[in-house]
Amino acid sequence: MESSWTQVQSICDQSIDKASPVSALTWDPYFELLWVGNDAGRVSSYYGDGLQRYTSFKAHKNEQVRQIRLTDRGVITLSSTSIQMRDRRGLVRCNVSDENTKDLHTMVFDTPTNTNELMVAGQQEDMIVVNLARGAVTKTVPGVSNIVVMRNTARAVCCGSLLGEVTMRDPRTMRVEQRLQAHTATLSDLDVSGNLLVTCGFSQRQNSLLIDPLVKVYDVRMLMRSLAPIPFPSGPMFVKMHPTLSTTCLVASQSGQFQMCDVSSLTMGSYAPPTQFFQIQSSSYITAMDISSSAHTLAFGDGASFVYQFTDREVFDVNPYSMGLSTPDVVELPEVQMGEDSPLSSVGLPYYTEPLLSNWPLYPSVFDASSPPPHIDDELLKNMKTVDFVGYAPNPGIRRNQAPRKKKPLQNKRNGPKFRSEQEREMLLSNKILDEQDAQQRAEHRASVTDLGAADPMALTMPSYYRRVEIQYSKFGVEDFDFEYYNRTRYGGLETHIRNSFCNSLLQVLYFTEPLRKVATSHIRSLCSHPKCFLCELGFLFRMLEASNGQNCQATNFCRTLTMSPKAAALSLFEPDIPDSTFSYSGLIQSLARFLLEELHGEAFQPEDNNPVISKLLDSPSISTIQQLFGVQTLYAIECASCEQVVKRTTFPFVIDMIYPRSEQKTRKRSFTHLLKGSLCRESKTKAWCSTCRRYRPLTTKRTVLALPNALFINAGTSYPEDEALWRQNGPGSPRNNKQTINSNNNNNNSGSNSNSDGGSADTPKSNPWVPERFGVHINGGEVVIKPLLPGSDIPEEFSKSSKTCAIYELAASVVEVKAEDEDPHLVAQVKIPQDELDPSSDSPWYLFNDFLVRSIREEEVLSFKGKWKTPSMLQYKRVDSDEQLDLTGLPNQVDCSILFTDTTVASRPAVDPKYEILTPDEMPKKGTLVALDTEFVALKREVTEIRSDGTKSLIRPSTLLMARLSVIRGEGPKEGVPFIDDYIEITEEVEDYLTEFSGITALDVNPKTTTHTLVDHKMAYAKLRLLVDLGCVFIGHGLVKDFRTINLLVPPEQIIDTVDIYHIRDRQRKISLRFLAWHLLGRDIQSTEGHDSIEDAENALVLYKKYLEYKKSGEFGKILEGVYVAGMRSNWLKKPPRDNLPRLPFSSPRP
Repeated sequence: MESSWTQVQSICDQSIDKASPVSALTWDPYFELLWVGNDAGRVSSYYGDGLQRYTSFKAHKNEQVRQIRLTDRGVITLSSTSIQMRDRRGLVRCNVSDENTKDLHTMVFDTPTNTNELMVAGQQEDMIVVNLARGAVTKTVPGVSNIVVMRNTARAVCCGSLLGEVTMRDPRTMRVEQRLQAHTATLSDLDVSGNLLVTCGFSQRQNSLLIDPLVKVYDVRMLMRSLAPIPFPSGPMFVKMHPTLSTTCLVASQSGQFQMCDVSSLTMGSYAPPTQFFQIQSSSYITAMDISSSAHTLAFGDGASFVYQFTDREVFDVNPYSMGLSTPDVVELPEVQMGEDSPLSSVGLPYYTEPLLSNWPLYPSVFDASSPPPHIDDELLKNMKTVDFVGYAPNPGIRRNQAPRKKKPLQNKRNGPKFRSEQEREMLLSNKILDEQDAQQRAEHRASVTDLGAADPMALTMPSYYRRVEIQYSKFGVEDFDFEYYNRTRYGGLETHIRNSFCNSLLQVLYFTEPLRKVATSHIRSLCSHPKCFLCELGFLFRMLEASNGQNCQATNFCRTLTMSPKAAALSLFEPDIPDSTFSYSGLIQSLARFLLEELHGEAFQPEDNNPVISKLLDSPSISTIQQLFGVQTLYAIECASCEQVVKRTTFPFVIDMIYPRSEQKTRKRSFTHLLKGSLCRESKTKAWCSTCRRYRPLTTKRTVLALPNALFINAGTSYPEDEALWRQNGPGSPRNNKQTINSNNNNNNSGSNSNSDGGSADTPKSNPWVPERFGVHINGGEVVIKPLLPGSDIPEEFSKSSKTCAIYELAASVVEVKAEDEDPHLVAQVKIPQDELDPSSDSPWYLFNDFLVRSIREEEVLSFKGKWKTPSMLQYKRVDSDEQLDLTGLPNQVDCSILFTDTTVASRPAVDPKYEILTPDEMPKKGTLVALDTEFVALKREVTEIRSDGTKSLIRPSTLLMARLSVIRGEGPKEGVPFIDDYIEITEEVEDYLTEFSGITALDVNPKTTTHTLVDHKMAYAKLRLLVDLGCVFIGHGLVKDFRTINLLVPPEQIIDTVDIYHIRDRQRKISLRFLAWHLLGRDIQSTEGHDSIEDAENALVLYKKYLEYKKSGEFGKILEGVYVAGMRSNWLKKPPRDNLPRLPFSSPRP
């Protein structure tokens, strides 16, 4: 064989167990998979290309996997005492283990075509026959003992024994047809192909086993006639016949040497030329080997749990014709980003009580080696007596090593917020809030985040408030983080501990696009049947941001919908698990904006020309509201150069990609408006199929703008450094600006009629940036004229004509990619707040949204891209006359409350014995209506913790929870205490822990095919809660603040009555559980069975609130609450509840 085998992959077949040697491996003849078994009984499969893990399961408990066989129905594994068949996903089909399975070694099918009967043998007295369809032993063959390897042909079964003997048996009667003593000791391997039999094994010499240096070859047609053997000096341990070449075999040794040998060659030396020996670079010994059915790739396993893959070609297949694999859902791995150069600040801070070592000053100049000796009072020195140079004086009453207390100098505070628990602890430890010096220093730190003039907009270094902000976790979780430190405005920020939170900047831009906000919030007022609707999720998010008043919000539900979108996955719109400094967030957010607007258009589109008309520019009911807001009505004309046929079509692109000049066109600087014009109206030539000529012809595509949108999205698309240089060439106050403007004017004057559209007029002031704050667009026939305009200047007459062909656009928002030298890149949004939403005390309408950091910035900072740390991603321009051109009164404004009066389910069968009664229209909730609520959650991802060197546990990332059950009961009226919502939530993601011990939820409860409860999708349950909040209901529950945060619902504080806070003394750290309150105050033993019942918890919270009102009215609440704490300490807070001994209430208050 002249093939040159090269190693392409090596992986470590490790599992949750300790590393175990590879004991068996087999290429799958039906799928592109490699199956590997180890000594610990674990079986894993890997994709043939790349050896990425496909499945892994524990096939045998602490027993070696001795052989693997494959059928089209599944994978069969053999251990010393059992045979097991599973499908390729790991589900057990059958398991055979009885008194006949004592020490099994090998198995083979009855015939190569019959995969129902399996013959199994080993170092035991009998061979057994297993029927895989029945999963049982159907026959035993006595006398077939000490078999260590078997192979089958169409007419015989070849068996190799522990004593080196090879027998050929009839597969029907298992009678020996031929017998051969191949080796004087045991066999290590054999294989048969056609009429050739090859074996390798050991010889007995001087009471020890030595491996035979030859591969023995026999012709089975002529009574096992011996042919010329194959020399293999390093000692053959494994042999395998080639699947496509009947006279070729693969031989390998334990030391890692292998070769392909042609048995039919008559020259002995030709078996092993030097170029045909290949070496596996293994630190251990080889334990298994196999060749794929296509013969394109080899696999070897060693004793160190490593698997090595070799191939003799660049493109290879495992099988000539493989079947398609069923792939699992993508499992998001926890983000781990730590290396030698990673800063410690990227790790969440633990709960600490003293300054961290990482706060060491950068350039210390003076260090205190030790405290100076204490000053000796002059009176002591006067009365001192000296004897032999030693001074003696009366003791003034100061003990040894005692010194007067001195106030510690104020240490350098860390430049960041303290945990809320830390702030409360400091407040309790000191009787004052802050001394003047400390208050002044903390104010200076806060000023770096909130001060408007903290940074120079033309500075080349990045201001600190642009840096990536991370949530730090204490032992109390994310609720302990002080978000207020980063945001003291009335505008809500978005948190970052969510997968794909890179879209926060785009969501902020869309939120402050007021027409889209009204379209989205109007959409959620009606019943939407689409369970994964982006427009609904935007509407829910926008409602939270509207009510936030500066409180931090989460885009959890939106990001979850994005993650579950197959289209988004196909377009790779997800943030990488471990981003690096080379990843382009600009390209990702640009693709996401285009995808999201297209999806919103599809979800907002109403068929049968029933779309609300909100724009006077595109007043057709056949156009969706998203097209009316963002669509650039464009005519595409495609002309064939041969037949001159022209095909025209009208489209509505939502995003304009900036087109930059080619290398030969970059001889002079281009203005922003010139590039924008070329991007709007461009002509391209390509070779494509012409339907008239019926062949490929040169085609010319010309794009012409017909109507202008209300909001214009522009993708910067700076893929090359020379593109970024255009954005950095000018800026506010740039010293080069005047010179470049003059050059631009000269170039424009030399360019003839195009000088006006290039945007470089002679009256451009020196401070005019390259990115214009305002520009005018005029459509004149097929031409588009774009000119920059100064804010406050007179509008030229050419831009004052028809609103459909003329418009003045003003910069409204931008998304930029920010990258510090020591950080990975991230995105921030710069938004111009609309005048009717602007804080009257703000000095600038421009605000920076760096996730949950929100602060005011100057306009010059938005228009400047001088520093390389800031790269433009997207710009949004709005028409200055947008309010005049839009009429949003036609949007649906009536809230659809039918979901509260309708019992819907996605389960395949109705609920069995439901515990709730849905509301009737007469019970329509109104403002102030009391309802009690409780929810149960499951964990999509467990929390990630770190054990520090001192043994304490630090929270790195909290668990990711998802609502699995929602129960709401009536809090007043004739049906008080009767539930009207008890919905289980359908969960389609992979759940790591159902938390059944606490939630009572199992996998069967949230599966539409197996549940016996009312099952709804997550959006339906959320919509019901959103409706109750908007109707003004007051929610009663225990721990509602945390529940609402997990649900991703912002509820005004005045609509929450939380019994956790009611039954809590402020100077006590402990929050009392609902179980203890119900046991002590109500005499009820709840949550005693497996899991919680949300209806029971909501009912008890309601009763506790009613009892609170009674105690408050009688004036006994203070005594009752103090008694609760006393009883809690005596009973150890009900760690072991006496179920048969209900408590007495303190202070002789009667138990209800």
